[in-house]
Amino acid sequence: MLFSNPVAVTSAPDLHQMHTIGKMGIRRVELQLSPARYTTEELADLFRTSGTEPMAFRVSPDMGLGTPSFELENWRYWLETVAPLFLEQPKWVIGFGATVTLGEIFEFLDERPHDFNALHDFKTQYVETVIKQLRQIEEIAKPLGIHLLIENAPMGGPLYFEPGQARIHPALRTPRHLLQITQATDVKLCLDTAHARIASNVLSYMHRSRSLFAGATEKEIMNAPRSWREFYRQTQEHIAMVRLSYAVSWGDTPHTAHIPFPEEAHPELLDFAEEVDTATPISLTAGETSEQLPVFLDTLRQLKKR
Repeated sequence: MLFSNPVAVTSAPDLHQMHTIGKMGIRRVELQLSPARYTTEELADLFRTSGTEPMAFRVSPDMGLGTPSFELENWRYWLETVAPLFLEQPKWVIGFGATVTLGEIFEFLDERPHDFNALHDFKTQYVETVIKQLRQIEEIAKPLGIHLLIENAPMGGPLYFEPGQARIHPALRTPRHLLQITQATDVKLCLDTAHARIASNVLSYMHRSRSLFAGATEKEIMNAPRSWREFYRQTQEHIAMVRLSYAVSWGDTPHTAHIPFPEEAHPELLDFAEEVDTATPISLTAGETSEQLPVFLDTLRQLKKR
């Protein structure tokens, strides 16, 4: 395989999916938790039956940070549930920023019609809220031996272009806010390369067009990295884990986000393999049900021969 790093695969808590991963020779799993609650025993049975073990857990989609919908007790439940399941250190749990509606942003701006920094202030408040919430979570996580990771955000929700579904990530899309979080907490980063690619591409376009289509500030646009590999370089010191995949859109179909690297992007992947620290674990993210995993694994094996 191209990478000598510890390798895992992202999976839902689904026995068939995890069993398929195990049969492909991948033992470690980054488990995507669901809103449905599982017990420690139920999850242990999934790992035992499939012959896999957890490298990390990514919290449920309804547990995003940065908004008033945050529920600390929900986090407490999952942290206490997954802590006994790790067979080795470190114990990683991955969090992420919540989306907000465009209406929430416009309402904030409308209340401050003469404030040219209002959008910047909205983002600042959001990031400060994320930091406050992470500090609360850390008080629960540390006694359990769990280390928290924060994931870089994509541009918007997967249904951004659907009427009435225009939810966007207001921050955590560029290194600046992520590094601010690492300075204010003991949280490390989980770099999602697909998110980094699309955010970098979109904000690079904004650099030329000055469009507010993506809800970006001038500072965000001017300081955005120009590629996902530059994103990695700017945050490398704080990265504990990489979620590796490609994207050609910010998520409107399963065939455009979190997909294997296409042939035209193989040079990028080869260069990244030379750059990434070999001690950094990599989780392969190949579709919501890992149906594209065989393609991804075959690509990594073929590139190893070059």
